[in-house]
Amino acid sequence: MADVYDRWHKSHPKAGESGCSEHRSRTRPMVPSADHGIGKRWQVRYRDLDGQQRKENFDTKAAADNRAAEADVELRRGTYVVTSATKETLASYAQKWLDANSAGPTTALRYEATVRNHITAHLGRRELRSLNQPSTIQGWIRKLQDGDLGASTIEGIFDILSSILGAAVDDGLLPKNPCKASSVKLPAVTKKNVVPWSLDRVRSVIAGLPHRFRGGGQLAFGCGLRQGEVFGFADTDIDFKTGWVHINRQVRIVGTTAVFALPKGNRIRSVPLSPHIAVALKAHMREFPPVEVTLPWAKPGGEPTTVRLLFVDEKERAYNRSVFNQGVWKLALAAAGVIPPRERGAKYLRAAPDDGMHALRHAYASVLLDAGESIKALSVYLGHSDPGFTLRTYTHLLPTSETRTRDAIDAAFAGGSGGAGAGGQGTAGTGSPAMCPQCALAA
Repeated sequence: MADVYDRWHKSHPKAGESGCSEHRSRTRPMVPSADHGIGKRWQVRYRDLDGQQRKENFDTKAAADNRAAEADVELRRGTYVVTSATKETLASYAQKWLDANSAGPTTALRYEATVRNHITAHLGRRELRSLNQPSTIQGWIRKLQDGDLGASTIEGIFDILSSILGAAVDDGLLPKNPCKASSVKLPAVTKKNVVPWSLDRVRSVIAGLPHRFRGGGQLAFGCGLRQGEVFGFADTDIDFKTGWVHINRQVRIVGTTAVFALPKGNRIRSVPLSPHIAVALKAHMREFPPVEVTLPWAKPGGEPTTVRLLFVDEKERAYNRSVFNQGVWKLALAAAGVIPPRERGAKYLRAAPDDGMHALRHAYASVLLDAGESIKALSVYLGHSDPGFTLRTYTHLLPTSETRTRDAIDAAFAGGSGGAGAGGQGTAGTGSPAMCPQCALAA
């Protein structure tokens, strides 16, 4: 229970001590203490949830009484926070959060840049206790919108701030996370459906790649690999005998350093290898034998790791995605007519944000779904975190249900030994057969 004390006067004066010449009381003698006239007169004392004694000083008794009542409620509800600790600035606490975060090196760099550029830049000087009001968070969101940031970008920044303030709640520095308040609204994110390339475009872009990487384009499409996974693909990752490829690593850039690392989400996986892609990889390896490349593992300065890569640049180094995307990939897009050729005097080819190398992976997914592959299997082959994510990403590419419905009803009324009209136990679809994946890949 919180109690209020008069700091300027003794609670238990001794007999014969002189009374205070400035203050009088009808209920008890007023004997000045050693702190008389120094600092704030009224003090609230209580023990926190850990049993540690706390003291807070106030100018008036009314303010002290109010704080004592608040402290009692907070202690009963378990929402008490140490007042002095909440004076820490968001910038200071965010740095502690960054230092303690266990994210991978690339994610850690992204977090640091996001906190520096979008969180502490606007809210860094504010004390944690000043962030209790959801209206403060909503005002910050509006500033991000006024800075012409997209809705999905703002959502990512907001999630990081929410994680920081959530940690502050867990540390007992905030009573609740203001980002979780119902009044805090994020701008609506307009979800864009994946529009897969046609097989003609896939073939044209792969044909436009340099000869030394054409097999890499075929591997990306034929097995649904991410770009970094193709760059990190080694000869030991292929099992021609059983018809599987094993995705064991990727090449990623941490800061400015290329490193080997586990695939995204640390999900090593295996993917069926079609005969056509197997032939293409064997041909590539005959013309361009695998090259030993050594990179640090996971982070700059990590353990040196050597593998025999199938796809390297002209200097027999692991591909750098920035250099590759601006040069090799865009030239292939231009050769295939996806983007126009470089204009005279222009330094760069036109931007193609929706036509990066990831488009080959989307095309792989669309071919498998069109052939009737299950979402669960596709999720495994793509290395997704769960089939639900795969379904949300590609549900619009599933064979149309209305076509299946029409075919099923037509079959039911068609009669025959297997039809419902003849007393059969089910219906048989009469739609045209789907293209098998191997045929599509070999086309």
